[in-house]
Parts: sequence; structure tokens; C-alpha cells
Amino acid sequence: MKRIIAAAAAAGAVLAGLQAPAHADTPTIFGSSVYQAPGQTFTQALAATDAAYGKPPALRVFYSGAPGAWTDAKLNTPGRTTIVSFKYSPKDVLAGKHDAHLRSWFASAPRDRDVFWCFYHEPENEIEDGVFTAADYRAAWRRIDGLADEAGNARLSATTILMDWTLTPASGRRWQDYYPGSQYVDVMAWDVYGFNEANSETMAAHNAARPGLEVARSQGKPYAVAELGVRDHANRPAMLRDIAKWMRNTAGARFVTYFDAYGWPEYALDGDEASARSWREAVTGTLFAGTPAMTTTAGPAAPTSTSIEWTTRVDPAGKSGWVSCASWTPATGGNFSEGPRRRVSGNPETITCARAGLLPKTAYRARLKWWDAETGGTVLHTSNTVDQTTAPA
Repeated sequence: MKRIIAAAAAAGAVLAGLQAPAHADTPTIFGSSVYQAPGQTFTQALAATDAAYGKPPALRVFYSGAPGAWTDAKLNTPGRTTIVSFKYSPKDVLAGKHDAHLRSWFASAPRDRDVFWCFYHEPENEIEDGVFTAADYRAAWRRIDGLADEAGNARLSATTILMDWTLTPASGRRWQDYYPGSQYVDVMAWDVYGFNEANSETMAAHNAARPGLEVARSQGKPYAVAELGVRDHANRPAMLRDIAKWMRNTAGARFVTYFDAYGWPEYALDGDEASARSWREAVTGTLFAGTPAMTTTAGPAAPTSTSIEWTTRVDPAGKSGWVSCASWTPATGGNFSEGPRRRVSGNPETITCARAGLLPKTAYRARLKWWDAETGGTVLHTSNTVDQTTAPA
């Protein structure tokens, strides 16, 4: 099992004194649970979910006990990311009663798609009620993670799923009590509820009060949302768009799945066409589509006598292309230098370019360029330019 670090990997290649841009993070994928009404099979319910949201690429599925076989309809969903949780008594796990089943289950997991597994999502209430202890929960998690590691499957990711309510002072809880340790976790996901719908609470404001993103980053883990619920309200369609944009543009969430389940009518999108349309736009990516946008600023490092840096925020807006760092002396238009190209797509990202070997006390102009091909091709978009002057020698 991999241990994921939530940071873009910096590229070390240098061409003509110009650094190549850093690699992009994994794009956020949006999905949902499956609204399965009484009398419906899971397959029928999934077909309805696909019709409503445009075949979500991520599905949140639940088991109240042992996880089902990979041939079970809930898990037999090729081409989609699976977020799956299951439940056992922690003491039974620690006694080894489920080792054989879990070892076999992890060993037979698919290797052609991502599976984010969670032992006992939202354990907080059970621990508070004395059903089991936090210490036993953490120890059981570590044991299960060891069984998952034996499978040697890089597509399996150990994913904690806690209530974002736990992050509020009013809860009286500490998220650390439910955290088995960074060496046993790949992704930190949250169940996000409790919005102020009447006042159209933004996701930025909600996260400020329940800082799941900051907690995940403090542990060097990708942030994700396993359950998202916004209560039925006239403001919900616009709120869902705001939430989705924040998840992609600000948080760079690994996945976000809406809790659309029978028995929870206040959160269900069934019958609310405007809200369902908003979530479909997130799932299909049309919410983020448009013309790629690139905004360049100087820095972050100040110019030296021989070097400059410039930074560009790039939003691919649903497109894929190649970007390169370019700079020149504006006085003559000469001394032009352009670095290697690197493909961009998915989430917005910040790209830092650096050029060295420059003349002291000389003005330089720089920007980022968007191409339609890795080599040759045509420049389709350019960022604004920034001017900087190198320091005296």
C-alpha cells in the first residue's frame, strides 16, 4: 500500500537555463452514494444514479459488517473509483478473527482502478457511547492496514473517514483520538454536513469552522470528502456549485461524493431537479469547463543579480495542453529563452518558473505559454507578462 503525500512533485529538468514546471496534482473526482429505494436492486438504483448525474466516476458504498466480495454489485463497478467502508468489532479484529477474510479480500481487490477503503467510518459516536475504545479502534485499524499491505496493491488506499463535526469545539472531541498514525493512512476524508443553508454558507466559511483541509495537510495527506450533505433549501443548487468549485480549486480534494441515500430525505437530491443538475455539472466537469486561465506574478523569490522567478496560477478549465516558461529582454525583444513543455489538465495549480545565468541590472519580461502539442504545434493561450530587473552584481 502506498503512503500518499499531498504535494506536487517538483521537476528537476533544466533546459536553456529555464526550469520546467512542476507536475500537477491528481484531479478531483466527484460522485455520490447510490439512492436505493425499497424494492430496487443495487443495479437498478445505480442506473438511476447514472441517469441523474452522468455516470459518476466515484461511488461511495457501505457495508454494516464484513465487506462484500468484489463480484458483489456494489463493488463490481469497473471503470469507477470505489470508496468503501466496512465494520467489525475492534476487539474481534485484534483477536485475529477476521484476518483470513480480509487478507483474501485485499488480495483479490482490483488493480485497474482506485479503491479507498475505510475500517468503521465515523467511529466517534460508538467510542463516545462506550461500544469500543479509541485505543482499540486505532490498534484494529493498524492491524487491518497491515493485512492490506500484504496484498502489494498500489491502487488500495487506507482512508480515514471522520465527521467534520468532530473538528468543532462544541463536539468536545479531538480528531487525533481516532487517527491511527500517518504511517497507516493514505487519505484523510471527512463527512461534511451542518451547513447554514438559509444564509448560503460557503464552503470556505464552513471549512474555516471545521478545518478538515488544514488537518489533512498537517499530516501530509490528501483531503477528500466521503459524504457531503446539504439540506433541502432554495439556496442548495448554488451552494453545491460553490462547494464543488472550492473542492477543486482550493482544496484539490482527491474525491468528493454526495450522500444521496434513501431514508435521509433532507439531503436527497431526488425530486430536486435544480440541485441534481448542479451536482451533475460537478460530476461531468461542465461546471469547470471554459477557456484556460493563467495569471502570472513575480516571485516567489526576489531577483538576484543573475536570476529571476515568476509564478503562474493555471486553471485548465476542463482542457488538456502543454505549458512552457518563457522570458526575454523587453528593451530589445532578444535574449529569448523558453523551457521544456509539460502537460497540464485537471485541477488548477500554481507553476513556478526560474531562469538563471542572466546579466546584472537588466530588465526581463516573463510569462507562461499554453501549447496544443508537446513539440511544435501552436500557442493557444498566454498569461499576462511580468517585468523584473536583476539586482546589481
